[in-house]
Amino acid sequence: MSNKILSIPEAAKLLLEHDRILILTHERPDGDAFGSALGMQEFLRDCCGKHAEAYLPSPPASRYSTLVGSYKETLSPEELANYDLILLLDCANRERIASGPLVDGKTLPEREAPPMLNVDHHAGNDIDARRNLVIPNAAAASQIAAEMALTMDGEHKILPHAATLWLLGIVTDTGAFRFTNTVGHTLRVAAELLDRGADLESVVNASYFSKPLNQQRFETELLETQEKVALDGQYVYAYIPEELFRKHQFDMRDGEGVIDLLREVAGTRIAALFYRKGDAFKVSLRSKDLRFPVGPLARSLGGGGHQMAAGITLTGTTPEGVERLLLEKVAALLKPNE
Repeated sequence: MSNKILSIPEAAKLLLEHDRILILTHERPDGDAFGSALGMQEFLRDCCGKHAEAYLPSPPASRYSTLVGSYKETLSPEELANYDLILLLDCANRERIASGPLVDGKTLPEREAPPMLNVDHHAGNDIDARRNLVIPNAAAASQIAAEMALTMDGEHKILPHAATLWLLGIVTDTGAFRFTNTVGHTLRVAAELLDRGADLESVVNASYFSKPLNQQRFETELLETQEKVALDGQYVYAYIPEELFRKHQFDMRDGEGVIDLLREVAGTRIAALFYRKGDAFKVSLRSKDLRFPVGPLARSLGGGGHQMAAGITLTGTTPEGVERLLLEKVAALLKPNE
């Protein structure tokens, strides 16, 4: 079977043609990842009568506990025979598929699995599944999931909790509609979800007003001791030492918005946050100037993401080496065109 690019109505029709659907997303799922996955699980179950199960390899951040329902916590290769379609949401690379122990905990070989429908909004998506719906100008995977459901809304009515989960994904990936990925269509889809009972108050409180005290203290010390400014104030960055995590018992699973503390400094164009994870360093990059996108920078170092928000995993280096490399790359990015 050859691979194919689908439209939103075609992808929605494909879901209706299958009865047992496994929903996957990327590792360490953020608001859009689990919002799109759990929202689709609820919609397919409650509104379409499907046997749908979303697998999350780790629980979402504690701040979202009031919004997160049940999900599949384990997944073995033998269980794949229970499904006739895999729906992959918000994952741009096979290496990031949260597929548990299927293949060394990393990738999912489609030749040994049910057919896959790949739904995503990352410009660099290279999944190349049998069926693909990739819309780079969509603000979030949750937006695409909601649009798929809206095409079925006459016969399969969207219920409030699924609408809330998709709104959560849209709100978190747009920074509450502050980021440049917010366009008129984004707001129109959000409005449709509100019309179907999405709980905006719960979404906003969970996303922005439920920070644990240990996180607030962690962030305060991070800014006081690790924040650095370079390139005439255009670049702000910080390295998070392991002892800071231990001191405040903080896990970056809860750190979705930490980098925004650096981005909010006046005059900043690029922000970077990095920390050690095992034998590698995880790097998050953000830009708040469309003239200086960080997506190409990340891809040049083997990473990926969006134009204005991207990430990299670096190996075989030190904190000082990461600092020097990023400073060099950001300086080249910000250098005026000659």
